[in-house]
Amino acid sequence: MIGFDSGYDKSKLSVFANWKGTEPFESGHKKEADFGELIKNIYTDVRPATLREQLTHIDWICSVGTIDVKAIKRISRHGDKEPDRIWVEFRHTKGGYGWLYGKQDFIAFEQNKYYVMVRRSDLAKLAEKLCDQNDYVTKAKDALYKVYNRKNTRDLISMIKITDLLSLQHRIIKK
Repeated sequence: MIGFDSGYDKSKLSVFANWKGTEPFESGHKKEADFGELIKNIYTDVRPATLREQLTHIDWICSVGTIDVKAIKRISRHGDKEPDRIWVEFRHTKGGYGWLYGKQDFIAFEQNKYYVMVRRSDLAKLAEKLCDQNDYVTKAKDALYKVYNRKNTRDLISMIKITDLLSLQHRIIKK
């Protein structure tokens, strides 16, 4: 097993300040806002998360609970966005518990024409069952049901198929 201390330079550790303002950051915030407009048509008591709440992976709050929104992601840095697969985060870039173990009740994953919303705790159990956290790969494209660690981070991420989510209790929210 690869240790967190191998393969990264602490001075180049990926941090929020380096990510804020980038295209993926801005695009993600736009998707969060778009999702908020959609759920305002379903729940009457929707409000955006405060900055403190956002730091715990919460984007929206309403009577159903707290919701984290995930935009469609690329499989590799320079590839196309891939709606058929989703990234799951066991450990974040500094090595602590990832968003799979956050305080949010639900996670809404963007698809081309809708969002799939699932209970976070159910997703965490599913990801733990499907993904072999002892099988490390060195390329993002190989991370389906295996773990990958990005350069200059301490993260542990994996991919599952969007169809895996449909085995969980879920809600489809059309765009």
